[in-house]
Amino acid sequence: MTQLIQNYTNSRDLVKQRITELSELRSSLMKKGDSARVMELDLDRRIRLLYEEHGEMQEIISHLTSYNRRRESFGKM
Repeated sequence: MTQLIQNYTNSRDLVKQRITELSELRSSLMKKGDSARVMELDLDRRIRLLYEEHGEMQEIISHLTSYNRRRESFGKM
C-alpha cells in the first residue's frame, strides 16, 4: 500500500511539474504577443486538464493514506 501511495505521489509531482512548464510557456508566448501559438498548442485546455488530473490524484492519495492509517490502527489492537 505504501508503494502505491508513493507511486501516486510521484505521478502527482510530475503532473505539477508539467503544469508549471506549460504555464511558463503560455506566459512567455503571451508576453511575446503570440496568442495564436497558445491557441495552436491548446495550452489552456492542456493546463486545465492537468489541474483536474492533479486534483484527482490528490484525492486518491488522501483516500489511500486514510485507508492505510485505519488498517494500521486495527492491526495494533
